[in-house]
Amino acid sequence: MQSLNIADAGFGYIFRCIGLYYEGNIYFLLYLLSLVFLSLASKKGEHRMRDIFLPQFILMAVTVYNPVFPVALNTFFDVNKEYYRFLWMSPVIICIAAAGTLIITGCKGAVRQIVTCVFILCLLIAGGSFLYKGGYIASPTIYHVPTEIPEIADIIHEDSDEEFPRAMLEFDYQMQIRQYDAGILLSCGREDYMRALAGEVTMDSALEEHNYIDRLLAVVALGIKLPGDRFRSALKHTDTSYVVVSSKGGMVPYLLDAGLVIAGETANHTVFRYDIEEPEEFELPDYSEVWRLHPKWFDIFM
Repeated sequence: MQSLNIADAGFGYIFRCIGLYYEGNIYFLLYLLSLVFLSLASKKGEHRMRDIFLPQFILMAVTVYNPVFPVALNTFFDVNKEYYRFLWMSPVIICIAAAGTLIITGCKGAVRQIVTCVFILCLLIAGGSFLYKGGYIASPTIYHVPTEIPEIADIIHEDSDEEFPRAMLEFDYQMQIRQYDAGILLSCGREDYMRALAGEVTMDSALEEHNYIDRLLAVVALGIKLPGDRFRSALKHTDTSYVVVSSKGGMVPYLLDAGLVIAGETANHTVFRYDIEEPEEFELPDYSEVWRLHPKWFDIFM
């Protein structure tokens, strides 16, 4: 849900979520109809479906679907950070599937079942969006990431002496390079970038003492030209050795003046290196001792 932010949407957040993920609310309507059907279709003395789905919906209506709830929850947890949509999407899918299955199996005769099945499928298809409505776009690489992502990763690894170099990239590439290469550590996460894109990162916040992440975001994400020493201190304290920016974005001269050197270039991006005097070495956690102290039941077969 990186296109939605509760700070901007406020009490309308859940309605925007429903409109975005339920294809114009048609699936939400089908969910409500499925609830009514499952509550009324049970045979006398058999209310298993109703007992499963109705209390669940009531709980969701009081909490998840309550416009106040996400706002209140966001004061304790970052709603944008957690996979909040799973709370209200998964039950809808299961409930519609259960109702459809009950309707089809309740029809007598193979012909009626086939006709009912086709009707339900047509209803679901009509309520959704065609996957390739904008045309089929073939992925430029087998990894389904832009061509420059592997090129940037290769440049960083070939130039770096570290096994796990840390890099700061523009938003789209920051989100995608980790999917391709887990060997490149990221200086900041998605939540930090969302703060920057929501306008929470400013020149003043970036210049605050020890606010190193905001300094990186101000320069790379927002194109703010901070004093060079402040930006270098952010690179040093976050152990960031590489910065990747658009070659045409206007930040190349600034980064050169700030003391970074060009490690390599792709068609549209420039990879800069900052030499940290004593970089912190990153090591993968070793869970072998934990496994030995807490063996699993299937260890007897190994």
